[in-house]
Amino acid sequence: LFLEDLGAGLDLIGFTFAMFGLPVLLLSPFAGRIVDRRGSYLFIVVGCVVPTIVGVLYTLIVDPLWAVPLIIAEATAFALLNPALYAVVAANSPVGKSSTAQGIFGAAGTMGFIVASLLTGVLAEEKIIYPFYVFSGVMLICLVLGLLIGGRRLRYHPPAAIAPGPNTPPAVSSGAG
Repeated sequence: LFLEDLGAGLDLIGFTFAMFGLPVLLLSPFAGRIVDRRGSYLFIVVGCVVPTIVGVLYTLIVDPLWAVPLIIAEATAFALLNPALYAVVAANSPVGKSSTAQGIFGAAGTMGFIVASLLTGVLAEEKIIYPFYVFSGVMLICLVLGLLIGGRRLRYHPPAAIAPGPNTPPAVSSGAG
C-alpha cells in the first residue's frame, strides 16, 4: 500500500517482495555459520539497528524505486538477526528442551506478525507512514529490553571445537569412498 501510494506499479511491488527474500535466502546460512563461530551479540545489535533506521528512511522517500535498496538493507539485517536469535534461544534452553524453546520462540514471533499486521492496518488508515515509525520504535525498544534482560546470555560465544584426543570415538564413515 505504501509503494502504491508512492505511485509504484504491481511489477515494482512484486520485485520488492523478491528483493526481500533474496538476501534472507542467500545470507542466512552464511550468517548462521559466523554466529556459530563468533557469537550472537553483534548480529543481534546490527540486525535490530539497521531495520530501525531503514524504517524511518522509508518515510522520507518520494520515489518508489528508492524502496529497493532499503528493502535489501532491511532483509540483509534480518538475515543476520534471525540465526543469532535462534542461536541464543538454543544455547540458553534447558538440556533436552531446545526444540520446545525454539517452537515457542517461533510461535511468539508469528503471533507478533499477526498483531503487527492488524495494528499496521489501523495505523495506515490514519497515515500511511505511521506503521514505519511504530515498527522502528518497537525494534529499538525490543533491542534495548533484550540487551537489558538478556545481558550476558546474548554475549554467548560458542565453545571452541575440542580437538580429538585418544578417547575421542572415531568419526562414522558415510560409506562413500
